Amino acid sequence: MGASFVRERCAATAGLLRELGYLLFPRGCAGCDTPDAVLCGRCEAQFHHCIPFRLRAGVLRSGFACALYRGVVRNAILNWKDHGDEECDAVFIATLNRLFDDLLAGCGRVGEHSPDAVIPREVLIVSAPSSASSLHARGRSQLAPLAKALCAHANARGVRAAVVPLLIVRANSKSVETNGADQRAQRARRTICINERAIHAEETEACRTVILIDDIVTTGATINRCATVLTEHGYTVFTALALAYTPSKHGYMVA
Repeated sequence: MGASFVRERCAATAGLLRELGYLLFPRGCAGCDTPDAVLCGRCEAQFHHCIPFRLRAGVLRSGFACALYRGVVRNAILNWKDHGDEECDAVFIATLNRLFDDLLAGCGRVGEHSPDAVIPREVLIVSAPSSASSLHARGRSQLAPLAKALCAHANARGVRAAVVPLLIVRANSKSVETNGADQRAQRARRTICINERAIHAEETEACRTVILIDDIVTTGATINRCATVLTEHGYTVFTALALAYTPSKHGYMVA
């Protein structure tokens, strides 16, 4: 009996149990617990934004988030990310794809005056990495389905894209709670590094321009470290996209 067969059976069983559970205990909105909704219309509307945050090593010098990380947005992302609400995948895929469309339209307008701001015709989609302990605890990479879907969406929009895991967290790194911006920056510098195996992939030989994705930008330390590592290895980071971010006490632009 092959491993793939076992995984498929386990996934099918888990799906059946989940559906039976919803019959007995109908689900609520991931953001506000409104009955019979994955993410209700009011909560979903909170993700309809395009908010900049600072990305020092990026071509645009900014990344963009769909929402502010607070209230129902925070609830929804935490339920999806840390509590296994995989039904939110489809909602957040649509959210990130819409943000990409906003970027495409905005860059098209700005590009009339600044050619460097035009989104490249070929890009690599690179997720901010998670530690092995985080992946084990969650049972998956929560960004993987978003990256895959964004890649397909970009290709449909005429931007040739490929998903490549160019970044990893060092094997001996532990997932620990960090509070301040300085602590996060220090940890990011110690732990995030290039994936030596991935840099030899066929896709990376043909394209060296990256769009980073992440779920939450808090201090900006992680996403900026990702951009710095890629730049140091000869990649051009165009921008970064995130579901949500936490504005600093000094205003919207963090890091």
